[in-house]
Amino acid sequence: MEIGMRDGSLPVAGYETTLAGLRDLGLTHVELAISRENKVRSLTSADEIDLATAPGVARLKSEAQDAGVQICALLCAQDFNAEDRTAQVDYAVTAVRAAAAVGAGTVRVDSYMKGQLDMPLAESVGLFVQGLRDVLDATSDCSIALGVENHGPQGNDVNWMRAVMDSIGSDRVGLTLDVGNWYWYGYPVSRVYDIYREFGARTKHTHVKNINYPEDLRETQREIGYKYGEYCCPLDEGNLEMARVVSILRECGFDGVLVVEDESIGKYSTEERPGVLRRDVACLRTAIAS
Repeated sequence: MEIGMRDGSLPVAGYETTLAGLRDLGLTHVELAISRENKVRSLTSADEIDLATAPGVARLKSEAQDAGVQICALLCAQDFNAEDRTAQVDYAVTAVRAAAAVGAGTVRVDSYMKGQLDMPLAESVGLFVQGLRDVLDATSDCSIALGVENHGPQGNDVNWMRAVMDSIGSDRVGLTLDVGNWYWYGYPVSRVYDIYREFGARTKHTHVKNINYPEDLRETQREIGYKYGEYCCPLDEGNLEMARVVSILRECGFDGVLVVEDESIGKYSTEERPGVLRRDVACLRTAIAS
């Protein structure tokens, strides 16, 4: 396994460029967020690069090769129930094409959909699966994986995710398994490990975060997102045991990149933030080694 970083965490930690952050943290793998305007942040400057254009794709590929950086995934934030649904599908297709060109193996697909909580389960699953199939059909000549993230109230509902995975019928589709989001959703900590086991074999990509709930809350079914801003924390301080997480994913056959997504760094001073990310990386290195 390798360790990577969400590019969005690096400017929050005070790094001037993505590459500067990766160098300081001793990492070579990064996930880049691609906006709905098809833009990503340059690795080496504050510029935005348009991945809907051939020169933009060539520039990002060159930056990565020159720096010895592996772009492990592109993060897409589409909504398959938006009014401009065709544009949302096209956005995801552009991300897949760009991922193939720059050597990223996965595109993270957002499970969020407009009106998701107002629809019956079967309807929301059907809409989402159709969106996935539209992207798959438009990129049938690609092998790029689509990792559906367990994100928000819909994506973290185990019944919803299970139905999506059972319905799609394509090995290209799996999960961007967010380690912390199942816990954020309210599942007791012991149940969260069982969920990792259920979906581990379908995992294409990961996000890794942690939460430090008081002992009396850890095995309770909490409300969604209960005091997350207060209890989110660095990887080495939370209730989720990273060595156990890594062990379960290995047992399920996952040998990809563990991408740090520490949403607690904003709680620290500007001076402390790089050190927090270094601790996150060290925590995962220890977990992998063990």
